[in-house]
Amino acid sequence: MAGAAALTLGTACEERDRGTQGQASGQSPVNDQLAQAQQRTESAFGSARQAQEQASKQQEQAASAQKELHEKQQAYQEAQAQAHTASQEAQQAQQRAQQQAQQARQEAQQAQQEAQQAQRQQSERLAQQNQQARQQTEQLRQQSQQPVAVAPAPQAQQQQQGAQAQEGAEQQIVGEVLSANDDELLLSSRGEPQLRLQMSPQTQVTVDGRQASAGDIQEGSQVRASYRTDAQSGEPQAVRIEATSQVQPTAPAAPESGQSTPGSQQPTQ
Repeated sequence: MAGAAALTLGTACEERDRGTQGQASGQSPVNDQLAQAQQRTESAFGSARQAQEQASKQQEQAASAQKELHEKQQAYQEAQAQAHTASQEAQQAQQRAQQQAQQARQEAQQAQQEAQQAQRQQSERLAQQNQQARQQTEQLRQQSQQPVAVAPAPQAQQQQQGAQAQEGAEQQIVGEVLSANDDELLLSSRGEPQLRLQMSPQTQVTVDGRQASAGDIQEGSQVRASYRTDAQSGEPQAVRIEATSQVQPTAPAAPESGQSTPGSQQPTQ
């Protein structure tokens, strides 16, 4: 566009020169040519201005596009950095999760081992307790089979109890239970009521080697009783009661008149 404007301007100048040289031929045609040349010149200048404005706009558009490209490149770099950071955080989170899972497995294994060990210890304790109970039951059975001396007469027994109360000695007796409750225990030796023991919350009671109460003792049970005579009341106070639930067999009743026991023979007439 700028070249066309220069060409137009040169043509106008030549025509003006020719017009000056040909003034003699007539003034009117020269003026017309000058006017036309001036119009073409102004048109060329207008085209040049438009071309310059268009070039400026194109430069602005190019600068804007370059700026936008630069911003997009920065955004892309930032996105890459964020993606890299997120990838590192994901890897760290995965490592932490694996460590926590491994720690949880170790804790579960340790808890299982402790539970198994506690179960074994409990089984061993139960076995020991059962063995001790069997030993105590056997000991009571053997003691119940030993002959028991008949308790002394009431007067002699009172004298003996008074003397032992002064000494505060602990006594023992083995016999059969006639009745038992939380207040007293009635024992007999060889079928006769011999001793009434007063029970208290401090009295230690076991039945077949297990901790129990006086109400758990059944009639007919064999017991070994330890007691002390109270200095104030003069009554025997039970200290320990070791009972076994094994009931001794009772002797068969005497046959009535006219009846015979098994194995006996009727007299012949």
